[in-house]
Amino acid sequence: DDVVAPIHGEAYLTTNEFAGIRVAKPNEAVLITGGLGFIGSHVVDLLLHRGFSVTILDDESNGHNHNRFANELVPHDITVIGDLPKFDDTSFTHVVHLAAAISVAESMNDPDKYERINYGGSEKVFNWIRDYNNHVSETDSDGSLIRKVTAASSAAIYGDPDPSLLPLRETAPYGGLSPYADTKYRMEGLMKDFVTKQNEDEESLTKTSATALRFFNVFGPRQDPKNPYSGVISLFLEAALHGKDITVLGDGEMTRDFVYVKDVARAIVMSLLQETNDDNDKATFDVYNVCTGKSITINTLADQVKQNMKSKSVIKHLDPRDGDIRESSCNPQKASKGMQFISAVSQEEGLEKTAHWFKQESSR
Repeated sequence: DDVVAPIHGEAYLTTNEFAGIRVAKPNEAVLITGGLGFIGSHVVDLLLHRGFSVTILDDESNGHNHNRFANELVPHDITVIGDLPKFDDTSFTHVVHLAAAISVAESMNDPDKYERINYGGSEKVFNWIRDYNNHVSETDSDGSLIRKVTAASSAAIYGDPDPSLLPLRETAPYGGLSPYADTKYRMEGLMKDFVTKQNEDEESLTKTSATALRFFNVFGPRQDPKNPYSGVISLFLEAALHGKDITVLGDGEMTRDFVYVKDVARAIVMSLLQETNDDNDKATFDVYNVCTGKSITINTLADQVKQNMKSKSVIKHLDPRDGDIRESSCNPQKASKGMQFISAVSQEEGLEKTAHWFKQESSR
């Protein structure tokens, strides 16, 4: 594929990796919490590529993908109010909120951590946006107003849905089976309240719209295979690379919609730059699934990984894991209509790219 040189940064991207994303306007600046992480670092690459000024706020708990072309507030923690940017030193037009504790399994053992970070930390971020905008409005500062925040929710909030609901639409009921799912769903509630309160405030000059993106199974380069809670694809690739058994939990007939990380980064930035249609100056809240619309079984995935890695690994089946979902499939139509996002990289092509990255990393 032909690659295009970035406006800022070092990431050369193919046209389908930034399709539908405009070049930054002067002074557009994005704060990204969790910007050192697996997904966040790809969002940073994409924003820089399109010419945005980027500031990363991250506590380094889930990633160390530093980028010398971004401003870094590291290690800063979203649960500590004093760690959020100082109003007078900064100017932002958009916020991407990805910082989170990220494992369903871990949340079962440590629900308090998930409450503190995913709910409490998110609440602090949305309060900070409100206070930042009030500060800019009330003072003669040169700061810009934050017009939009996009945050990471999760398909975990659907739980193990009734098969009649598949493929899942955003209107499907909450069915979460873990503290992780619960805190992500309640974070969406915080976003809704954040928007409602602004619209009820007659005095407020600022209206920051909010979008929650429900990611399905994200995979790709920079997903950490050393983390036991990492995505199944990176765990399989790691095993295949070293000729170790590829362990499938349960019978392997569970289905998942795997979406490539650079598509997810594109969905995030597209939602961030979405123009509102209404002239009534009200803030809006919306949720979108981020997926491909195609699901495969874990057994198929394990076979694909073996082939891609030319591996002699044996595929072994172990007991299923508590809280694991049987069937997952996703309807991508709302994102396609509402923010013109359609995944551009198929699961097979994404797996090839990820396998290639794995081999490169292992030879370093």
